[in-house]
Amino acid sequence: MLCLEKRIVIRVKDSINNKDTLVSMSKGENLLETLASSKLSIFSECGGRGTCGKCIVKVVEGRLKITLQDKASFSTSELEGGYRLACMAYPDMDCTIILSSRRNTDYKVVTETLNHPTNTEYSKIKETSHPHTLTYEKKAYAIAIDLGTTTIALALTDLPGGNILDKYTAINPQRVYGADVVSRIKASNEGKLNSLALLIREELLKGILKLGEKNQIKIESIDNIVIAGNTTMIHLLMGYPCNTLGTFPFAPYKDGFINLLSDEIFGISEKIPITLIPGISVFVGGDITAGLLACGINREDKPCLFIDLGTNGEIALGNRERILATSTAAGPAFEGGNISCGVGSIPGAICHVSYEEGKLSYKTINEEPAVGLCGTGVVELISELLKEGIIDSSGLLKDSYFDEGYPIAGMKFIQKDIRELQLAKAAIGAGVDILVKSYGISYEEIDKVFIAGGFGYHLDINKAAMIGLIPEALTRKAIAVGNTSLAGAIYLIKDSDTKNKIEHIILTAEEVHLSNVEGFNELFMRYMSF
Repeated sequence: MLCLEKRIVIRVKDSINNKDTLVSMSKGENLLETLASSKLSIFSECGGRGTCGKCIVKVVEGRLKITLQDKASFSTSELEGGYRLACMAYPDMDCTIILSSRRNTDYKVVTETLNHPTNTEYSKIKETSHPHTLTYEKKAYAIAIDLGTTTIALALTDLPGGNILDKYTAINPQRVYGADVVSRIKASNEGKLNSLALLIREELLKGILKLGEKNQIKIESIDNIVIAGNTTMIHLLMGYPCNTLGTFPFAPYKDGFINLLSDEIFGISEKIPITLIPGISVFVGGDITAGLLACGINREDKPCLFIDLGTNGEIALGNRERILATSTAAGPAFEGGNISCGVGSIPGAICHVSYEEGKLSYKTINEEPAVGLCGTGVVELISELLKEGIIDSSGLLKDSYFDEGYPIAGMKFIQKDIRELQLAKAAIGAGVDILVKSYGISYEEIDKVFIAGGFGYHLDINKAAMIGLIPEALTRKAIAVGNTSLAGAIYLIKDSDTKNKIEHIILTAEEVHLSNVEGFNELFMRYMSF
């Protein structure tokens, strides 16, 4: 007689959305992966290694065994209260769990974009208010997509003008497999490629359909879709193998413009042309190509510096004749990742910090109760503690705070958190220094500094300079340019000749491999200091 395996049923209580979901799994399956495949929002910045302590669940019925990683992440009372890490949990009985209330479910994604009408004038790409109340002569539309490691942003535009009619933003659901590209490449190479591709395809299709529904636009009225993203994100979207991205020969599965139809990846009947913007290299992807285009570096006579302060920390320096580019693997600290009390840009995230008259004060996103520190909050807190002498130039906390950490909003900012930010800012500092020297110019000869990305858009430049994230000599030249990846994708929608401009950028660009530069390690260590 055939004996069927009894399935384990997990009741998931979502306190944020106030609903219960039943999830079925087999004994021996991982709870985090099961939740992810069931489209339940929970993230693991460390890729399921049990080190970030962010994939928190609370067992209210049944039991989950306590692991060594649980003991490292929770106090005795929290363990007794049922708190566990989902990535370390392998249920062997039916359970009821509550997902952590401190989840990045309402991430504030920067979609502000800039165009570049002249070499000295910057203005926002035109946005049309209340698009569903307007009548258009031409019922044709396009969608631009910024496919980021952390977040995604979609912009619905009209044709031929390319005016932004509406936007859709979301967290990249692949974060369940890790906050950085290295973790996702590893997951892909370990058999998770199909899962990673399905996650992002479903989220992008959801955004496309929501934009159409909200604006009363039929999907067949969408003429084309343009996507800009780093090389790894494009590979995971397309389902390309990633085995050559993280190891020699460090080559993409396919380079150049990628053209396909929507039915090939979204499983819909409509055949909308899709264009994927090419990158300069494996490490400097199409999102940076799009960003350089949006900032107009391909038209500048004087050298300009472009810094994308995200997980991958891409930097470019150049003008219309020559561009040097590199990637620094800054890590997720700029986005609140790998910080013990770090969160993304969600309501309640501490985003601004000041220290006056011996008293620390802070502001949170949407002025909601503090739930953690986002990237700008981390930078500003360190800047203020450095100014007050609570942190020394080497990054060490004063003895009175060294063991337990510095208290803020009922949380503790610990020594490891400072080190995470030091590693990230040292990667950027050393990268900028090497590009400037390789280009054969001084900092004074740089005409403009474009600070791209969501973190950079809200960054206090002066406080960033105080901790050495941005060279002091460049602060007055710095311009926060927002989501340049999305802006570049919109340019391609507006002007078919943009393809030639992108190809020119790639042709004039040369990648600098920092690890091959003599003295890089010593320079990196120097930039670790404040």
